[in-house]
Amino acid sequence: MIADIVARGDLSGELSISSSQIVELHLAETGTELRPAVEAAQYARLISHDPPANAAEEQAVARFADAFAACAESWEELEPIRRSGALAGLSAALEALERCRLFVHWAALERRIAGSSSAVNMPLALLTIGRTSLPIAHMELPGELEVDPRRGSPTH
Repeated sequence: MIADIVARGDLSGELSISSSQIVELHLAETGTELRPAVEAAQYARLISHDPPANAAEEQAVARFADAFAACAESWEELEPIRRSGALAGLSAALEALERCRLFVHWAALERRIAGSSSAVNMPLALLTIGRTSLPIAHMELPGELEVDPRRGSPTH
């Protein structure tokens, strides 16, 4: 089961906050750098992005999110050469974002995630898509994330 945790803008409206922590995220310049996030995203992922300014940005964000999700969902079944191809696809999606002056920052960590019946510690891929190209970004993340099963399957 992959827990898709989706956020757009302010995280406080989507996630419950028990105790928060500042997380350091790294700028992704190539798809290969995202490998740890892809591996963590097999369990849970949160992709947060700034509101798109136009249709080109909206399309670039959606394509990246879809490519990242597809990569994570098929990762275990891919042969090593196909994994390289999937990461190259992420590189192309990163380049499309950069043409829109949008940049991806990422972290792979373990987080407590609560569902409808219990909470469990699991790997989490945390990605942000925003306008800063600094090598490091920071994000406040709750100590425990809550997944709402009634939300259905989000696109990103």
